[in-house]
Amino acid sequence: MKAKEKEKEDLEENKIIKVSVKKEDIKKKENDKMEEETNIYNNAKTINYGDLVIIYETGDSIKYFTLEKGKRFQNKFGVFLHDDIYGKNYGCKIYDTKEKKKYISILSFVPNIWERCLNKMTQILFNPDISLIMILLNISQSSIIYESGTGSGCLSVNMSSLLSKGTGHLYTFEFNKERAEKLKDLFKFLNLDKKITITHRDVIQDGFQLNDENVENPSHKKCGSMFIDLPSPWLAIKHAKKVLNSGAYFVSFSPCIEQVNQTMKAMKENNFIELRMFECLYRTFCYARTTQVKIPVIAKRKKGEKIEFKDVDINVTKNKCDMRGHTGFLLFGINKE
Repeated sequence: MKAKEKEKEDLEENKIIKVSVKKEDIKKKENDKMEEETNIYNNAKTINYGDLVIIYETGDSIKYFTLEKGKRFQNKFGVFLHDDIYGKNYGCKIYDTKEKKKYISILSFVPNIWERCLNKMTQILFNPDISLIMILLNISQSSIIYESGTGSGCLSVNMSSLLSKGTGHLYTFEFNKERAEKLKDLFKFLNLDKKITITHRDVIQDGFQLNDENVENPSHKKCGSMFIDLPSPWLAIKHAKKVLNSGAYFVSFSPCIEQVNQTMKAMKENNFIELRMFECLYRTFCYARTTQVKIPVIAKRKKGEKIEFKDVDINVTKNKCDMRGHTGFLLFGINKE
């Protein structure tokens, strides 16, 4: 009898151990999956030679470079050795080699701060415009997007962040051959070449149509979203019509209202609907102080009766004076067949 009870206890103990091990395995898999999702741009936990690092100097000064053995980075805060960064975690502070008082922060690659540290090959789009463009294009993880006028690749990098976990793809066209080659190398270095395909082409002359060799999937020969940033966008509308799906979203960026007028006319002629124009103007306000003011109490009063006042705390803000003003007009439309 005692032997049977002992055997039963051993079985229950083994069962508990197995359940515990199984829970640990599940938790480990979940943690691994979470880690993989947070490192979608292949950012390791520790910094190694050959990695891209973003240098946060101040809110208005962000730079980047590739970590190389024996090299140094110099700015107004001092001299910083690449070897001191090696082996550290992203988010760490690195102090200058002399006084050890001033420091820089080391960040990993993040798309939404890329435009602030970019070596600009052309005039770039800023985050307020980029945000609105991506909303208007209704981009999801499975979106097929065409873009023309890649420029410095700032918008391309940001759009790729929305496609990173899905089946979507970005096809971007750049008419300048030298710039297209540089961007191709940049996208490969940032590990974005699996989601971005860049083609050297003048779309106003040759259009947007791609052959089987240039697309990841035959279904990508037509797109659900398109963005263009061209000097004469109205000349590209007829070509865009050939590759846009019915109900596809279209956005054009133009700095001048004359460009908008001609583009809107071409869009109407090519059966685009829901035409709208947007302009992004943003200004930052910062908290300064809280002050107390007296305001009259709203109530019915008899003639000659004294007005009652109450003390109210008001937060006073100040303008940061960072308003860029006009950058460009965003013309939006939906393709209707």
